[in-house]
Amino acid sequence: MKQRQLFIITRALLISLLLSMPTVMSGAKKDSLILNKIYEFQLTHKTEIDSLQDNVYAKIRYNVEKRNVILWLIPSMYVLAKDPREYIRESYSDVIYLNDKDFIVNQQAVTGTIRGNRRVMSVIVDFNTPKLYNIALYDDYMLSPFNRINRKYYRFKEYRQSDGTTRLEFRPKLYNTQLVNGYAIVETETGRIIKTVLCGEFDMLSFYSEVNQGDGGPAELMPTQCTTATTFKFMGNRVSSVFNSMYHQPYMLPDSISDQRAKELIDSLRPIPLSESDKRIYEAEAQRQQAAEEAAAADTIEHKSKKWKHFWWDIVGDNLVTPLAAESKDKGAEFRLSPIINPLNVRYSGSKGISYKMNLSFRYSFNQYRYLTLEPMFGYNFKQKQFYFNAPLRITYNPKRNGYAQVTWGNNRISNSTVLDQINHEHGDALSFDEPDADQFIDNYVELKNNIMLFDWFDVETRLIYHKRTPVNEEVMTKYDKPTQYRSFAPAIELKFRPWFDRGPVITVDYERSIKNVLQSNLQYERWEFDAQWKKKIVGLRYLNMRMGYGFYTDRSDNYFMDYTNFCDNNLPEGWEDHWSGNFQLLDGKVYNESNFYFRQNISYESPLLFATWLPYVGKYIEKERLYFSSVIVQHARPYFELGYGLTNRYVSIGLFASFYNTKFQKAGITFDFELFKRW
Repeated sequence: MKQRQLFIITRALLISLLLSMPTVMSGAKKDSLILNKIYEFQLTHKTEIDSLQDNVYAKIRYNVEKRNVILWLIPSMYVLAKDPREYIRESYSDVIYLNDKDFIVNQQAVTGTIRGNRRVMSVIVDFNTPKLYNIALYDDYMLSPFNRINRKYYRFKEYRQSDGTTRLEFRPKLYNTQLVNGYAIVETETGRIIKTVLCGEFDMLSFYSEVNQGDGGPAELMPTQCTTATTFKFMGNRVSSVFNSMYHQPYMLPDSISDQRAKELIDSLRPIPLSESDKRIYEAEAQRQQAAEEAAAADTIEHKSKKWKHFWWDIVGDNLVTPLAAESKDKGAEFRLSPIINPLNVRYSGSKGISYKMNLSFRYSFNQYRYLTLEPMFGYNFKQKQFYFNAPLRITYNPKRNGYAQVTWGNNRISNSTVLDQINHEHGDALSFDEPDADQFIDNYVELKNNIMLFDWFDVETRLIYHKRTPVNEEVMTKYDKPTQYRSFAPAIELKFRPWFDRGPVITVDYERSIKNVLQSNLQYERWEFDAQWKKKIVGLRYLNMRMGYGFYTDRSDNYFMDYTNFCDNNLPEGWEDHWSGNFQLLDGKVYNESNFYFRQNISYESPLLFATWLPYVGKYIEKERLYFSSVIVQHARPYFELGYGLTNRYVSIGLFASFYNTKFQKAGITFDFELFKRW
């Protein structure tokens, strides 16, 4: 009896204890109905934030815990490569929400202790503005657990709480850097996300984010405050940061602020006071600046030594490893040069070897409707020992109708054995094909074109193009009395159709006819090309890239060079996001220039979490994968096919390709681009 009474008393105490707790967790459930409420809440409220404007205060602190000489080679990290070890940066920005997924950030005021107020580890800005309801949490990467499409990648558990909320926990079904884990506090009745915590690892960063959502009106789909802590580790370097953003700030600044570095302005806008650690960083920077000014005033030998050190480290060194940029908003001018030392500009392929390129960009705006741009690209191929360039100078005179005029100067290296065939035909096979570079030509060209959009679905482009081709081995041409220059001048017209706008393929029709004896032109031809391209976006960050084209010559009086616009060999490096999907990787260069016609097709499928992501250990770091299929039919040749598989991770993009004539294996090759710090 006493045991029974003791049991009853104990049970009563436990029940009363549980009832007295402010939060009660009741049964974990997988894939609960709360997810459907989250989906419905987003669909109901997403139109409320279109064109909504907001003001954001942001503060970020960096702590360089460990560093070595490698740090100065990392893009946007160069300024942290020497003392001090702690930095702070504050900014005030205007944000325009185009919809519930897209927004534009206009930074209006900035201050801090980072030299030149440069952006450091700029990739972490995305981590502090997650798009919770989008397929991708950040800019086209990391699958959100709150989007219906991604439900299959996560495991969910819910815990109902006594305050009318639900704690929704989520974790990936497989470990991959495209997925996150964490939890969300959700309003049970409506499905509104009140708060969420996201943990993950992506692009050399491990991160922990706390996001608080709004609680009324359109702000319910937008964050009110977001704090992100990150840790960066790479080859002995370790840098931690804490990034805090506060939305819905009451002060709206004018668009034209002359001094973005005014600390007094930030002091007046700061919604919360600086911490003691923040003040200490600012005070240390003020002391360093004062010491520098005193040394400059003394003009000592030590100061002169520091001036040279500043020149080599801060000016020369900085511009070697970081983009060189300048901007003059009042005069409408912008300039940007890619870093001189940048592994991202290196590409390797089995057929072309190692290539390196650099990009320059210049823009001058006369007004909002007319501006001038110059965007040259320079490259060098170490295997061919050839310098390449392409320099398009464009004036846009009607941006609404895509109206522009452009002149382009560039060069290319092409392979063509037709001239050698002609020599052997005339001289009885006197020429050996082992003659060095006998079939190689340098093609220098100038192109003048004008484009205008007559309708929303129809563009007309007119062109004048001039080619001068010179043989790499001029001695061979001179020996057999062949010209050492092959010139052509041709007007052309291209019609571009978008009958389905952005929901279908872009179709082009291209016609070109050369005219002899203009600018010493000695080639005559007439050419037609038809091309269709479609990059179809599929849900879940997947893409289907399709291209099909047909080209032919109706007149080829001089049987030497082909000049196809949509079927040509490109010697400047192309990356994963450029033309891997629309180019042939292993096709012999001379095939492009020897056939009266071609019929080509290229298909690629891109997806995260496809095959390799399921592999143990290495699969965690595979971000995207691609499957390739390409084919082409040309004159006097069997059908040519290429099959390929590619993957990309934080370090590199790799493509493996195999080529076939009919079903007979021809050769295999590999192509790769550096991806390390590409987003930085």
